[in-house]
Amino acid sequence: MHFDELVGSTFQPTAPDGPARVRLELRPEHHGTHGFVHGGVLCTLAHQSAGAAVYARCAGQEAVMMGMQINFVKSAWTGALESRSEVVRHGSRTSLVETRIYGDDGELRATASSTFLILAKALADPTTR
Repeated sequence: MHFDELVGSTFQPTAPDGPARVRLELRPEHHGTHGFVHGGVLCTLAHQSAGAAVYARCAGQEAVMMGMQINFVKSAWTGALESRSEVVRHGSRTSLVETRIYGDDGELRATASSTFLILAKALADPTTR
């Protein structure tokens, strides 16, 4: 099982110049000890949609996240979350992505900015190590 399946994320189709969208129906295991959704879940959603946005621009290339700054705006408790990411700049070596995460009530839950390194060649297959 891959991590995305474990989390339960649903990826929406992404056009090369459009936003990438990832949706998550919240489950009890997504919540932290205080009862609201754990911040790591929002970080995961931001990472997933930002990666999808960059990969839509990477014809035949790969990318890895170098860094992400996330700001939590409002707690999430129930329902679903949707992460929407857009590439702000896509160069030959790096890509900058802005992300917004919303609750199914339309309220903003978090914002994130991330930077990706565009790789000149594909990563090695981890199953061959």
